[in-house]
Parts: sequence; structure tokens; C-alpha cells
Amino acid sequence: KSKSNTPPQFDADVVDGVEDAQCFEKYLAKHPSASAIWLGAHTHTHPDDTYGGKSHIETRWGCHFVNVSALTRYHGRTCFPMSRRLTFTEGCDQVTIECYLHSDKFKQTGWYSDKTKTLKLPRPFVRHPVS
Repeated sequence: KSKSNTPPQFDADVVDGVEDAQCFEKYLAKHPSASAIWLGAHTHTHPDDTYGGKSHIETRWGCHFVNVSALTRYHGRTCFPMSRRLTFTEGCDQVTIECYLHSDKFKQTGWYSDKTKTLKLPRPFVRHPVS
């Protein structure tokens, strides 16, 4: 059986055969700030990446989406090991996000201050004791 060279057609609301795959986005659009922060990790990137017009920290629907790490060096040409530190202060409605570079292949190893951001949270941070 020969394979077609025609790329498949994609429906933005269907992913892996599941209809309404954007239900999370639709929920956030109807309930802004329902989630304050969404943490994710994408490996083949670098701290200054703005592919598709998006940086590693973006805000939409009242939710901050943060790419927190890329702990790899050999996954692709643009892989630079990095991680993020999020600092919350009790009773404060802000979070500070810092970028740490684990090698000197992109910039000097250490804290990359150009990528430090402070974001406003929808409510003050409250630490709940661990039982």
C-alpha cells in the first residue's frame, strides 16, 4: 500500500481522535484565573526562544503558562539545560520566576537575570502546612 504525500488535515478541536481537545482552553476562557499557573517543560529550546511569537512565560485567560525546564543537552541543536525557580511570598499576590542555565553553551552558567520575571497572581499566596 502506498502512502500519500498529502499532509493530514487537522481539526483544532480534535487531537488523537478526541473531540473538543481544547476543552481546557475553553474552560479558562469562561473562568479567567481559575488556574493561576500552568507549569510545563519543553526540551528542545533555549531561554530566549520566541518561536511562534511566544516566550517561555506567557499569560492567557488569567493563567500564567511557564516552561520551567529543559534538562537536556543532546536532544537537538537548540538544547540548553536550564531550569526555573519560582519564589512565592506568604500573603503576596506576586511570584518571581528566575532562569538558571546549567551549562555555558548558551550563556554563562548560572542565573540568567535577563529572563527574571515577576507575575501578578489572581490572589495572595497562602502556604498550607503539610500534615
